[in-house]
Amino acid sequence: VDFTPIAVLVSLALDLGLNSLAEPLIAHVGIVILVTCLQVAMPLCTLVFIFVMFMRTTLLQSGNFGALSSKFRGLSVISPLRLFLLMAIKSYRIGEFTQSRPWALVWELDGYLPLFVAEKVVMVFYYLACYNTLLQLGDPNLYTQRAPPIERKPPEFLAPISLRQYRSVPEIIRGKSSADALNTAVRFLNELVIEKYQLMMTQTAELHMLRVSDEALQLRKAWEGQEGQETLHIDCFSDSDLKLFPELAGQEGNDLLQVLKHLNLVVTLKTTRQYSIYGSSKKGGEVQAWARQEAMSLREAHARSKKEAKVEGYRRG
Repeated sequence: VDFTPIAVLVSLALDLGLNSLAEPLIAHVGIVILVTCLQVAMPLCTLVFIFVMFMRTTLLQSGNFGALSSKFRGLSVISPLRLFLLMAIKSYRIGEFTQSRPWALVWELDGYLPLFVAEKVVMVFYYLACYNTLLQLGDPNLYTQRAPPIERKPPEFLAPISLRQYRSVPEIIRGKSSADALNTAVRFLNELVIEKYQLMMTQTAELHMLRVSDEALQLRKAWEGQEGQETLHIDCFSDSDLKLFPELAGQEGNDLLQVLKHLNLVVTLKTTRQYSIYGSSKKGGEVQAWARQEAMSLREAHARSKKEAKVEGYRRG
């Protein structure tokens, strides 16, 4: 919550009280000096709070002081005049009080009454200018509008198995797995492939920054070792990867693999003594492209955050 507008209103209320209600109470030179300091301090506090609000606008952040002064012309003109008249009348009054002039005789001084009236009239316009400035600062166009991040759904590595496809698979191949169980396994397999390429497309330094576990880093290294000409730009997984998900580590994973191979939804890309690598039958790389774009967006967001933090540090310093 931004309390700066509230601080402006509170300082204006204190300013009004000190510069109007306190007038009949001033009778001693010590009180005059004390109240005068407070009377001059309140408008300055108000202007400081307003300047803090100006600092958040794109006009001041870009150094466009001319456009800022033009937009808030009323406050730019009335504020110096208000401060000048306020200090002039207070200096006049303190000078007379130091000469032990009675309060009642101050009003009979030459030029004091016109100066007093002018100061009060300007004070009213000053309050109006401050209030209008607060209203103008509520315009969202004065501030940098950050578009909400666009959330891109990851593509599906494999589509769900339809009931027709399920029934076309002999029972000896699909085992006791139901269509729902097989589609649950497909969902977990999709998650596995997405997480695999999110790890692989993110730079190692960024993974350390995100505090990724050592197990995940070792897994990433093992996946990189499986890459070759056969898997270039093709989304794929190995049969050993199924063990990473408890839901795919048992018979469900084996049944799923057999069904997918029977339906020609996956094809064998590479076979070694330790593992076999499978890719979708269309041999696409949509998940890799998505993960690469996400990694790039993360990198840009991190760079932008560092730049904003640096600018904020300079501003506070």
